[in-house]
Amino acid sequence: MPAIEEAVKLLGGQTEVANLLSTTNKKVKQNSIFYWVNKYKQAPAKYINKISKLTNNQITIVELLADHERNNEANNEIMCEQ
Repeated sequence: MPAIEEAVKLLGGQTEVANLLSTTNKKVKQNSIFYWVNKYKQAPAKYINKISKLTNNQITIVELLADHERNNEANNEIMCEQ
C-alpha cells in the first residue's frame, strides 16, 4: 500500500487531509487527495514534509518519497518496453 494511502487513513480520510493541508492562501481539495491516493499513488513533493509531521512521523518522509521512487521505476520500465 502506498505511504500516502496509509497517511490518509491514519489522518481520518481524504477530506480531513485536504483540510489539514489547506492554508489561507491555498485550499487543497478532497478530490486532489483522491487523485494522489488512487491515480498517482503519491503525494506532491511539496506536501511530503507536512504530511509526515501531521502523522507524528508514523509515516516518514522516506516512506512518502519511496512512493515517488516506485512510480519512477514503474514509468522507466514502461518506457523501456516501448
